[in-house]
Amino acid sequence: MKPGTGQMAARRWLTLGEACRVLGVDASTLRAWADAGRVRAFRTPGGHRRFTREDLKALVQRGRLPRPGQVAQLIRRHGQTLVRARPVAGAPWYAALDGAARRHIRRICRTLMAALVGYLAGGARRRAHRHAGERTARQLGQTLAARGLTPAQATGAFLHYRDVMTEAATTRLALPPDQQLRSLRQVDAFLNLVLQQVMEAFEQAQPKHHNS
Repeated sequence: MKPGTGQMAARRWLTLGEACRVLGVDASTLRAWADAGRVRAFRTPGGHRRFTREDLKALVQRGRLPRPGQVAQLIRRHGQTLVRARPVAGAPWYAALDGAARRHIRRICRTLMAALVGYLAGGARRRAHRHAGERTARQLGQTLAARGLTPAQATGAFLHYRDVMTEAATTRLALPPDQQLRSLRQVDAFLNLVLQQVMEAFEQAQPKHHNS
């Protein structure tokens, strides 16, 4: 939207940098909010964004910033996009799996992602979602062991999933820094539990070698 001459004279317009300082966010975050329609941005004849203090105040009111459930769903959507886009064909753990195993692990990871989304959304069922994530993580560990992966390869598979979710929770979301940090901490807490369960189940499922 372009402000007219009368509008420019009638109100004090804030530049992108000034608006960022008012909100305490970086420029890329505010641009993403404006592009998504979360806050109005007017364009000068030269194409520069301009904002009003009234619109910025409206943005920070309760209900205008994403709630935990909305953030969780955004992370899920971006995570699914990243899973499809991120190349894995050259990874040792991926090469060690046949087609059926890859499809099975993808199904497990979708279930794990659903548990993470429920965990991030909070509420009364957060503990249930955490337990569901731990159970699914054990299934993943057992599956990786059954397919003959080495501990290093199993760790590589988990780290791939962790990188995807970490990126989805930070760089791909138009969130203020404090919300990004809070989401990242919650993702890390969940995935730390997942890693422990994956590796414990992996070790237990591996064949035991007895000394002669």
